[in-house]
Amino acid sequence: MKAQGLQPQAYLDNNDATTFFEATGDLLQPGPTLANVNGIRVILVE
Repeated sequence: MKAQGLQPQAYLDNNDATTFFEATGDLLQPGPTLANVNGIRVILVE
């Protein structure tokens, strides 16, 4: 980080971890999982 002149606090303040880790070469981008992890079911029982 220091060698690249990155200021971690600035990235934290901007909620921008993606750009920070791209710059350091440490960004993990997993491929598609083909799972619908955002699916939700709600059942209302009175």
